[in-house]
Amino acid sequence: MNRFLIFYSTKSRTILWQLICLRLLLGSTNENTTHGKEQDMEHSPIDNTGIHYLPDTGFSLYIPQSVIVLRRLSSKQCIASPHGSHRLIVFRSASGLLHLGKHFVQTERNDALLLAPGAQAIIQFIGQPEETSEGSESGLQLDTAAAIIIFFRVYRLGGATPSNELLSMIPYETRMNITDESRFLDLVGSLNTSLKLSPFPEESRLKQQIPLQELLLFLIENIRRNTEMSDNIQAVKQTVAYIESHYQQNITARKLYSIAGVAKWQYSSLFQSITGKKPLDYVLDIRLKHAKRLLLQTDDTLAQIAHAVGFKDENYFSRKFKQTEGITPRQYEEASSVNSSPSLMPEVPYKRIVAIGYSLGDLLSLGIKPVGADVEIIGKRGFYWDEIKDVEDVGLLGEPAKIRELHPDLIVHSGFRQDWIDELASIAPTVLIDRYEPVYIRIMQLAELVNRQKFAEKWIYRHRTASKRMWRNLAEHVDVKQTASVFSIVEGNLYVMSIKGFGVTVYHPDGMQPPPKVKEMIQAGIPFQLTRPEHARVYEADIHFFLMDNDPRTIGLYRELMHLPYWNSKHADQIIVSQNKFNFDDPLTMDKLLIELPHMILKKSYCQSNFM
Repeated sequence: MNRFLIFYSTKSRTILWQLICLRLLLGSTNENTTHGKEQDMEHSPIDNTGIHYLPDTGFSLYIPQSVIVLRRLSSKQCIASPHGSHRLIVFRSASGLLHLGKHFVQTERNDALLLAPGAQAIIQFIGQPEETSEGSESGLQLDTAAAIIIFFRVYRLGGATPSNELLSMIPYETRMNITDESRFLDLVGSLNTSLKLSPFPEESRLKQQIPLQELLLFLIENIRRNTEMSDNIQAVKQTVAYIESHYQQNITARKLYSIAGVAKWQYSSLFQSITGKKPLDYVLDIRLKHAKRLLLQTDDTLAQIAHAVGFKDENYFSRKFKQTEGITPRQYEEASSVNSSPSLMPEVPYKRIVAIGYSLGDLLSLGIKPVGADVEIIGKRGFYWDEIKDVEDVGLLGEPAKIRELHPDLIVHSGFRQDWIDELASIAPTVLIDRYEPVYIRIMQLAELVNRQKFAEKWIYRHRTASKRMWRNLAEHVDVKQTASVFSIVEGNLYVMSIKGFGVTVYHPDGMQPPPKVKEMIQAGIPFQLTRPEHARVYEADIHFFLMDNDPRTIGLYRELMHLPYWNSKHADQIIVSQNKFNFDDPLTMDKLLIELPHMILKKSYCQSNFM
């Protein structure tokens, strides 16, 4: 992500206003000396020198500030809102969502939206992230950007503060599709070049306004053209979405242009201008992308994978795969199953990352240590305390004052509250990753940020395989299909877990089953909930896991619980006690749990005596 910022002093702005006002004055006629002079003067401001200026109604200055390029990521990204700044966002990726307060706008490739000053916005791209080169990036790379954001301010002539209205024909928060993308990229490139100050700052600032005004005029003309265009482009775009959702089916070129209702010669040209590929080449790329995912994440045969992604047979699939990738599907799978050497992993595009909330363990599992994180709460409770002793503590919610001092170039927010999200976005690019997302999805979202996609894919494959093997081995000794409830006691508070933390590993398709009340939580999307000791019995199961810390309040509550008649009547083998360190679902913790869980189950009362 590249960011270019230009700051203007009040003095410079005043000089600029004076130059333009003087130009307007010199270019005017002598109308004020003709009949009606007195009437005109009533509507014209007069300074103490007696000079009459033209009315400022309709005249504005457009001052560019910065151009930002975003890569395509699965996670949500906050868009900063500097005071008084308008933002023009152009989606270069296939599709996306722009969250605006309590509503959102769904976008497609080359859609542009203008945001008013102060409007809160979060950008999100839809679908599978596109593969990008692993080399270092240089320049703006506008042609490969997922989105481009242009920041600028509008000043009324004579006004000292930015105006909240653009005073143009461009509507706010409304989709505008750009049809001439080559011209648009040229204008953005010119604008970016102009933002690099020359040895003559005043001259440079005057020049900066020219490409911005050309860009705004281009948008106005584009809006006018779009209202006169046919629906052919939209029809072709709908077939692109059709391919994304029906790639498993038999798709022919005839079927696609028939769906669009566009002539064959016109359809192919429009499709290629939208996607950069011919229709059937695009279908092949989509199928191979999904095939690679299945090769890494499943144990399916080549025939099953070929059929699942739309190939007519295994041989045709293998031939096309090798033509495109240079290796066979099995060679791809074998190469990906080998653990990557850290020294060979691509460079991380960010040098100073701050982790807010539960992204700490995920980052560490990808081999990246943040400069700031919640050290005192999440850090001390996890398995990675020794790895973060030199990481600065920014608090559980991410305190802006502490984070600002660390000068981060990226903030990864995966907390349960977003108290300071707007302020954080003004410090550094801020990406939101939902901590309640399934771990495989969450780790891939983070991997995109830090250029560790291949590493994450390999971990997912290895973990899936290891989980199946662990439960298969356990099934030889115990009934692994028993029901199990998972409780966590933290500082004297009792929680019951569903598909979060420890529960992610325990409630495996080949493993233990949740009791009815926990099933209701899972169906309702509740990851965990607070309960009282006297109510805990409603989560009755064959096995009860208790995860605990050493806080005196925790030990006191557990003892109180075990003296209740229901729990006191339980056989010792039905209660398994362990540490709260296992109640995380980051890759580091989950890998450790695959080793430790069989010992807990086979030994039953694993460390219960320590708490009695």
